[in-house]
Amino acid sequence: MQWTQAQRAAKMNPSVIREILKVTEKPGIISFAGGLPSPKTFPVSAFREACDKVLREDGHAALQYAASEGFAPLREMVAAMLPWEIDPVQVLITTGSQQGLDLIAKILIDAGSKVLVETPTFLGALQAFTPMEPHIVSVASDDEGVDIADLTRHAAGARFLYVLPNFQNPTGRSMSEARRVALSTTAASLGLPIVEDNPYGDLWFDTPPPLPLTARDPGGCIYMGSFSKTLAPGLRLGFLVAPEALYPKLLQAKQAADLHTPGFNQRMVVETMKDGFLDR
Repeated sequence: MQWTQAQRAAKMNPSVIREILKVTEKPGIISFAGGLPSPKTFPVSAFREACDKVLREDGHAALQYAASEGFAPLREMVAAMLPWEIDPVQVLITTGSQQGLDLIAKILIDAGSKVLVETPTFLGALQAFTPMEPHIVSVASDDEGVDIADLTRHAAGARFLYVLPNFQNPTGRSMSEARRVALSTTAASLGLPIVEDNPYGDLWFDTPPPLPLTARDPGGCIYMGSFSKTLAPGLRLGFLVAPEALYPKLLQAKQAADLHTPGFNQRMVVETMKDGFLDR
C-alpha cells in the first residue's frame, strides 16, 4: 500500500535532543545534551505516599477521564504559586511543556507567518513550530538577553516572540532586569506578543526569581511552566497561562490532541505539593 503523506509531514524532523538522549540508557554515559535532572533528586518516597493516598481516597475518579482544562485543584495551585494575580480559569494543564509549544503553534502560526526567536534558541520549540511552516526569524542576543534594537528591526508583522528569560536553553544565561524591562516595554509598544517559556524559573536559590515578563503585561503574553525540573520529568506535566482571548482555542487544540493530561498524575502532584513541599 502506498501512503500519500501531507506536505507538512515533510517539515517534521526527529528531535535531535531525544535522539541523543537514547544514548543515556547505556551504562556509564553522562549526557549534557538535554536538561535532565538528577534522578537522585526525584521525591520517590513522597510520590509513593501520594499514589497510595490518591488510590485509597479517590482512586475511581483518578482513573476516570478528566477535564481537558486540568484538575481544578492543580490549576488553583499553579495560579497561587505565580507572582501575579491569575484567575485559575486562565491555567491550562498540558502533557509537558512541549505540548504547550505544539498547541501554541497550532493556533498562532499559519504557513509563512513570521515568528521571532532568540539566537540561539530551544531546539524543541523549533521542532514544534516548523510543521506549521512559519518564517522563523532569529533575533540577536547578548549576555543580557534579547537585543532590543535588533528585535525592533524584525518585529513588524511577527505573530510572536518566543523567549526563555531564565537559564536559557541552550546558553544557560538569564536575562538582566534592565533587559526584561526594556523587552516588556518595547514589545507592548510594538504590539508584539510574547511566548514566555519558563521551565527553569524555580531554580533560583541565592536570590528571588525575577518578575516574569507575563506579570508585566499579562494580556500580551502566554506563560509556560513545567513540573519536569522541580518534581520529575516522567510525570509529563506542564501548564500554560493564557489571555482570555486565546484560551478557548488552546483548549480546543488540547482536546483534539489528547483529550486531557493524565488525571492520576495531576492528583498525585497536588497531593505531593500540599503543605509547601517545594519550599522544603
